[in-house]
Order: sequence, then C-alpha cells, then structure tokens
Amino acid sequence: MYYDTQSAPRPDNGGKTKVWKIIALVLLLLCALPVLIPVALCVAGGVLVVALCVAGAALTAVLCVAGGVICAGLCVLGGLLCLALLQLAALIGIGFGVVLLFQTPASGLAILGTSLLMTGAGALCWIALWQLVKLLVKGFRALVNWISRRLFGRRGAKQESERTQAMNGNFGSEGPEMNMPETETTAADEEVRTDITEVGKGADEDE
Repeated sequence: MYYDTQSAPRPDNGGKTKVWKIIALVLLLLCALPVLIPVALCVAGGVLVVALCVAGAALTAVLCVAGGVICAGLCVLGGLLCLALLQLAALIGIGFGVVLLFQTPASGLAILGTSLLMTGAGALCWIALWQLVKLLVKGFRALVNWISRRLFGRRGAKQESERTQAMNGNFGSEGPEMNMPETETTAADEEVRTDITEVGKGADEDE
C-alpha cells in the first residue's frame, strides 16, 4: 500500500498573520466610527425625509381628491335640495294664489301665475337632470366597455394569432409527411414496372 508521507503545508507564523489582520481591521473600524456614525445618521435621515415627503404628497393628493368629490357631492345635493324647496314653494304658492283669487283677484292671479311658472320651470329642471343622469350612466358604461375591449380585445387577438400560427405550423409540418407515401408509392410502382419489363425481355429471349 502507498502511504502519503508528505504532511499538509502549515503556515510559518502559526496563523498569527490572520489574527493581526483581524485586530487591524477592528482598530480601523473603531477609528472610523466617529466618521461612519454621522454618515449613517445623515443617510438614514435623508431616507426618512424622502419617505415622509412621498407619504405626505400621496396623503395630500388623496385628501384633495376626496375633498373635491365631497364638495361636488355636497354642491349637487344642495342644488337638488334648493330645487325641491323651490318646487314646494311653487306648489304652496299655487294654493295661496287660488285662495287669494277670491279676495283680491289681481294679486291672486299674479301669485298664481308666478307659482305656475315656477312649477313648470322646476318640472323642466327635474326632467333635464334625469336626462343628464341617464346620459352620464350611458357614457360611463360606454367608457367601461371601451376600456374592456381595448384591454381584453388585444389579448384575444394575440391568442387568436398564436393559434393561427400554431395551426399553420402544424399543417406545414404535416405536409411533407403526407407527401412522402405518394413518393414512395411511385418509386415502388416504377420498380415493379422495371421488374415486369425485365421479365418480359427474358421471356422473349427464351423464345
């Protein structure tokens, strides 16, 4: 048997070089702490300030949008409430004008005519608002349908094109295979015809 009599190489200094390197690195880090700590604090402060700025900007944008939506909703609600109160006042004015018509005809006719005019204007406003709401609903549906067609239509067209390409590739790969048997059959027919011709020539020569 073969025994390896050579021992593994050992460091001449017994590993003291690594120990001194570690000690030197630790001393270097201790000496650099007065510089590293302020730099780390500055970097952390900068990252924190940037994160706070981004969060503040996002919160401000959300609050602005929410405030705009709330203000628009309150304005619409206030307008509807004013229109409803105006319609109610017009109806009350019609009744008051009818009652006043028997006491002072001129004042009764004036109040009655004004109340009827306000009632008609209120009815037209309600009809216009209803048509506007229907138009907004239709526009929102059309926008949703257009976005869905733009998003899913491209995917469907892409999938359809991929399917078409795959089918064309399959047909193209099957074409030569389908033509091979015809070629082989033609070659076999030619060989048979050649054998028959040779046999016929041999029979003629025997005669």
